[in-house]
Amino acid sequence: MKDFIHFFGTTGNKDIFFKKIRSPGGLYLSVDETNIIIDPGVNTFYKYIHTYEDKIDGIILSHIHIDHSNDLNILVEFMTNGGQTKQGTLLVPNQAIEDKVLYDYVKDFPKQLNRIKPNTSYKIKNIEITSSIEHKHGVETYGFQIKTKNHNIGLVTDTAYFPELLNSYQGCELLIMNVPYYIQDKPKPKHLDIPATEEFIKIIKPEKLILTHFNSNILNSNPILLASKLSQKYGIDVIAAEDDMILNL
Repeated sequence: MKDFIHFFGTTGNKDIFFKKIRSPGGLYLSVDETNIIIDPGVNTFYKYIHTYEDKIDGIILSHIHIDHSNDLNILVEFMTNGGQTKQGTLLVPNQAIEDKVLYDYVKDFPKQLNRIKPNTSYKIKNIEITSSIEHKHGVETYGFQIKTKNHNIGLVTDTAYFPELLNSYQGCELLIMNVPYYIQDKPKPKHLDIPATEEFIKIIKPEKLILTHFNSNILNSNPILLASKLSQKYGIDVIAAEDDMILNL
């Protein structure tokens, strides 16, 4: 299979996971002969080793919350053969190191460890990764532009909406957005909802948009139907991700 993104899971909400409604897990990006795990939350390691035999070239962590970071250390060990082979690139927020979400003993295992800074570009084998402005999520959090030979992919991870956020995703023809809410219902939001998603569509004008990272608020409103309505309204391809969905690029 060539150039694809595998959505291991589509929820970060513990109640959804505990009730077995949706699975958690990160993303697996395989493009331009480069294999990257993004946000290795609960279940990511299990799904990866039971699905793929490819070498991992890099791991990216957007922030330290357990639904994004649970399998980080075991995947660093796996990427480096338990530290015996110094290979691979690791991108993590500084908070992951300071709070020891990334264990001290594995820090030297990868060939390259980068502490993410805002609006900064990094290289993982054949792919360029550019971090966003810092998101507003209560912990140090970044999204990313992922630039491949033929694609510019925006990964909008957990954040409250604020207008300056849009600047980090200009030029992306594919947006993958964590949208746990249909309509945000908290006085101090830390996540995106459908109205915020519409702002991204109007300003960024992507060709395709993937909704993911659902909680009960949006699941109760039928994300497949919401995606269809957005597609019709804006004339672009909007997809509500399913567990284990593979998006061919």
